[in-house]
Amino acid sequence: MSDERIPVLIVGAGPVGLATAYVLGRHGVRSIVCDQFDDINPHPRAHVVNTRSMELLRLWGIHDEIIEDAVDLNCGLSFVWKHTVAGEEFGRLELAEAPAEQLARRLGSSPVAVGSCAQDRVQRRLLEAVRRQGMAEVRYGARVAAVHDLGDSVDVRIETREGKERFGADYVVAAEGASGKIRHGLGIEIEGIPEFGHQINVYFHADLSRWTDKDPALLFWVLNTACPGVFIRMGGDRWTFNFGFDPARESVADYTPERCADLIRDGMGAPDLDVEVRSVGTWMLAASTARQYRKGRVFLAGDAAHRFPPTGGLGMNTGLVDADNLGWKLAAVLNGWASETLLDTYESERRPIAVANAENSVTNAVKMADAGIGPNTLEVAARLESSDPAVAAAERKRLAESIPAQRPHFDYLELEIGYVYGVGCPSEAQADPLTVAVPGGRLPHAWINKDGVTISTHDLLIPGFTLITGRDGAAWGGALREVDTNVPVQACVPRRDFEIAGPGLCGIPDDGAILVRPDGHIAWRADRLSATPVRDLVVALDAACAATHSVF
Repeated sequence: MSDERIPVLIVGAGPVGLATAYVLGRHGVRSIVCDQFDDINPHPRAHVVNTRSMELLRLWGIHDEIIEDAVDLNCGLSFVWKHTVAGEEFGRLELAEAPAEQLARRLGSSPVAVGSCAQDRVQRRLLEAVRRQGMAEVRYGARVAAVHDLGDSVDVRIETREGKERFGADYVVAAEGASGKIRHGLGIEIEGIPEFGHQINVYFHADLSRWTDKDPALLFWVLNTACPGVFIRMGGDRWTFNFGFDPARESVADYTPERCADLIRDGMGAPDLDVEVRSVGTWMLAASTARQYRKGRVFLAGDAAHRFPPTGGLGMNTGLVDADNLGWKLAAVLNGWASETLLDTYESERRPIAVANAENSVTNAVKMADAGIGPNTLEVAARLESSDPAVAAAERKRLAESIPAQRPHFDYLELEIGYVYGVGCPSEAQADPLTVAVPGGRLPHAWINKDGVTISTHDLLIPGFTLITGRDGAAWGGALREVDTNVPVQACVPRRDFEIAGPGLCGIPDDGAILVRPDGHIAWRADRLSATPVRDLVVALDAACAATHSVF
């Protein structure tokens, strides 16, 4: 074994692996990221970057770059159902046409908005950020052949073109995707629906502006009997076309670039379209979650831990939050200011979220069948194309009525930022976690003023714990100075450190306080100043850093 001891070895340089490395680096922890491939996969794959992910990317300093690479927001708010892209429209969803109260709630709940940025672009920006940070070594062409937990370390064996290497790591994070081998090697089983459909995903370049400039939608669902599927805008001339296939009857190899180009032309309704097929991939529809997220010193994150149908766009987004949750906890233990038992809370907090997201994605998939997307697509398309005018008209009417019911598939703010660790779902919380600071919930966003600059409450946070008090909470700030701890912690007191508008902030009483974790979730809340504030803060920090289960 190499004499070098690596704090954390990360398997997989996808968005989740790179995000984990970046979060560790923010806390001063070095890591090595190994990826068996030679570079970032240029095939776009995922594209939805939801509200919480955008908040994290903003925290990590690359939000503006993601926006630069993203599809224009005006395109990201429209979803259309058509016979072909050039043909008849059956219906559409316009997210901007939501009720005013719903729009105000979304716009007021975060300093950022949802984006649509292809996964390869997100990955590239994360890689650049990791390299700028200088705390992680990213090694492409390095396949992790085996990991062996030795109890006090992990023996990692790597294969490269130059030969074989062996390292010792304090911890290993398997972020190698759904097809990775580490979970199987650990004997961790999955539960849920492992497989219920297969899709072909064609990445192509073409100038579709003749049709799509007039209709700046993000998704074009095409319903016809020749080539039903969905066109997804990836920016510029970059597009993907997704459609189902049966692996029992054919293989991915049967979908040559020439065949795919013809299918794209049919789906577009443009037989003379110039199409450049860049790559053809496949993926399985599944809704499964690992029974364990941790086994000894090895952790699962991202698709290695959970897989969802694409209905809801929750896959990459759930993985990025996994990385943020696990990253600070590993760093806290490695830096000596948290108990090793804190690492058990990664599974107890993140796994229920994955289960809920899987269930929601399946619900979306089932509901989409009402809108002609699913195993019944050809039957719906056949009725739309029926030579019987009554049948065709009835199907158009039914489809137009079912499309508005798909809105939660594309706009479910509570699922993005309203979950509460230790509670299960927002509706079970005692207060609205989007506006009120509740233990286990994410710190609500509010605009505040600091040194003459308008910032978000999220900008108060550090790579440690942050005590935020009510308007008259100076005594809490004073108590924190008396706490003897090696935990990185700061106090932020209104009127002293920042200014707030209105009567209060995030539902914190005037003489109350909250303690916010490094991942932005609230570890503790006091509604009034106690007689023993120093003791209370010591207990709160100890509970947050030495939990044997979720502290919420």
